[in-house]
Amino acid sequence: MWAKKNPSKLWTPGQTLRIAFLNGTPEFKAATISAANNWLPHINLKFEFVEGEEGDIRILGKVGTFSSNVGTDALLTTDEPTMVLWPHSPIHARYFAANVIHEFGHMLGAEHEQTNPTANIPWNKPAIYAQHGITDDPEEDDYQASVTRERLHQEYLDRADPDASIYSEYDRKSIMHYVVHQSWTEGDFQIFHNLNLSEKDKAFMAKAYPYPVENE
Repeated sequence: MWAKKNPSKLWTPGQTLRIAFLNGTPEFKAATISAANNWLPHINLKFEFVEGEEGDIRILGKVGTFSSNVGTDALLTTDEPTMVLWPHSPIHARYFAANVIHEFGHMLGAEHEQTNPTANIPWNKPAIYAQHGITDDPEEDDYQASVTRERLHQEYLDRADPDASIYSEYDRKSIMHYVVHQSWTEGDFQIFHNLNLSEKDKAFMAKAYPYPVENE
């Protein structure tokens, strides 16, 4: 797992984050709270879930997407949602929960694990480009191809600068890892949808949000 260091987007340990639901059914809210609370045993933060528009974090239920501002970036906007969650039926409860945990990882300051500074993914870039309708040569890009190439590098192919990052060893099991298709890599390498916090996820956040050391 990793987070940006310059500047840090981590919250203050010991802080209570006020998390507001802008909409949603009782079932959606309960499922969100249950999934988000998976983080609490590993961090020195508290979550206070409230109704209405007043919150450090503001959750909008919306079909079609999952997204979240990263860490304290949530404080930079005051009149828009800072997190969007896609409501799902109970038969997809595990998928929904995993995505909520992932987005709350972003809310806590974590970035995508496939761009960890120590990631060693054997990408097959020509295959990835081809599957997204672009070529190996950026000079052949039109505007849309340029946007696609930039997104692929930002979300998958470019590793973060270690000097500007706080990070643990690359973790294939991280909740913050995207799916990686076998056809996108060289050799035998793929990542399925991780559904739970990994041990490295827990350890990283425990260090990011430590409890005070008690005097003996």
